[in-house]
Amino acid sequence: MQAQAQTQDPATTYNNGKILLQQQKFDQAMAELQPLTASTSAYAQEASYFYALAALKGHKPKEAYAMLLQLQNQYPNWAGMNDADYLLANVLFEQGDYERALSKLQELQGTPLATDAEGLKRYYLNSLNDRAAFEALLQRNQNDKVVAQAFADKLIGGWYRPHDRQTLENIVSRHKLDRNRYLSKDALRSQSFNVALLLPFQLNQDYQQTARKNQFVTDMYAGIKLAQDSLQKQGIAVNLYTYDIGADTMGVKRVLNLPEMKQMDLLVGPIYKSTAKVAARFAAQNGINVINPLSQDIEMVRGNTNAFLFESSVATQARQAATYAYQNFSPKSAVILFENAKEDTTFSYYYRQHFIKLGGKVKTYRKINSSQATATATLFKGLNLEEVGHMAVFSDKMTAAVNTTSLIQGKAPQMPIVTYDKWLDISQISLRQLDNLEVYFISPKYVNKQNPGSEWFRRNYVSKYNMAPSTFAYTGFEMMYYFGQLLQHYGPQFNQQLLSTSIKPGVLYSGFGYIDPSSRNDARQDNQYVPITKLENLELTVVNPVF
Repeated sequence: MQAQAQTQDPATTYNNGKILLQQQKFDQAMAELQPLTASTSAYAQEASYFYALAALKGHKPKEAYAMLLQLQNQYPNWAGMNDADYLLANVLFEQGDYERALSKLQELQGTPLATDAEGLKRYYLNSLNDRAAFEALLQRNQNDKVVAQAFADKLIGGWYRPHDRQTLENIVSRHKLDRNRYLSKDALRSQSFNVALLLPFQLNQDYQQTARKNQFVTDMYAGIKLAQDSLQKQGIAVNLYTYDIGADTMGVKRVLNLPEMKQMDLLVGPIYKSTAKVAARFAAQNGINVINPLSQDIEMVRGNTNAFLFESSVATQARQAATYAYQNFSPKSAVILFENAKEDTTFSYYYRQHFIKLGGKVKTYRKINSSQATATATLFKGLNLEEVGHMAVFSDKMTAAVNTTSLIQGKAPQMPIVTYDKWLDISQISLRQLDNLEVYFISPKYVNKQNPGSEWFRRNYVSKYNMAPSTFAYTGFEMMYYFGQLLQHYGPQFNQQLLSTSIKPGVLYSGFGYIDPSSRNDARQDNQYVPITKLENLELTVVNPVF
């Protein structure tokens, strides 16, 4: 792209870069504009600014920051420097450097961008949920009305405790805020949120028969309770109301008809499709949000703005995996094999569809039946891997996994393989074999057990329940903690905020959010972050981390 840009007229290159930016093709816009950012170019100032803008929008704040510093150092008197300062503040906010961002926006007072600067400040301050960090900002910016008012809003939004009274009084007095809004009894009342758990506890059945089958619900509930305790320590009161809901639609209707249900701030469950649909209709009719904690079926929530999946749907997992493969493997061509089962067929369909949409080519798209070992082996031996960028195999069967690794070891040991993380549990293939190959695992439930949050959770879970947490315990905690925070900061009607918040690391999960970064940041109804992992020195590592 750069070589092409150097051979064409600079004006054309500049206009092409701006058009690509408008089309939200941010990487291409950066590549087009980069040659013009040199000091010898007549377009250096404008190209540098738009390059930085494309980098910011393309989630590359480091590149944006470096270019803006270069622009300020080389052209301090450029007529558009106010716009560059505003953009730099935006970049600093994205990097979490609130102090420098506020200082930079302070320089725009008295300029035509002053109002925009106040709006940018409010946006990022409203999203700052670390109370200690906010208090430090307030201490250093006591004369900044926007900072003070944003902190006051946080206080009456749920942070307020009796010892905050003097701080709030001082803010209201110093900045002449509305006393009725910030200091009335209604504004300062203690808040709590009611959450209904509609889960299949099966309490009316014989414990000996249901204990093992029902362990996942028990584990998830234990994680939820631990999240409730953690939220309480932060001053976020969540009241849990449990209802034993299985697959009986009449049973869930009886529960939803109880008077207290319309007073709930959030519903979690049911998990089974038949009863989940009944709860989703209730949620839509009453404006109450409902979360399905375990389903990966996007059809469960499609068309209902009050219904969300906590997990990534199969469609999202496939789409994000295809995006990663297209962006990182060359050539942009694939061999796709999938097991003769509904979930694998669906997964491969979405993967193939999105890979082609991005511009990739699928050279082979074949269904396999691992129960027919000879036929499967023959199919693998007949595959043509010439000019293939990667192989995607959607099967958790041992036969498919062994044939794949044998084929790649023999013919193309450097070729990337994209598959499920269930392969890590296939005993016939050693972790060393998988480590030696370029195998990328789709790992929607990945939790890094070594990070501080996971170690803290495991320690507290073992202390409280005298057993190690399962995958469902991690899910229960992360879900309740995430939505408890949302309730605190935005209230029960958090829909718009949920669908406009970026993907961020969770306490236990590598990332979480409802914005699709691979599709112009479109809002979705399931978790859009799907960890892609790879073995490095026998340690599973996330190759697409959230920054």
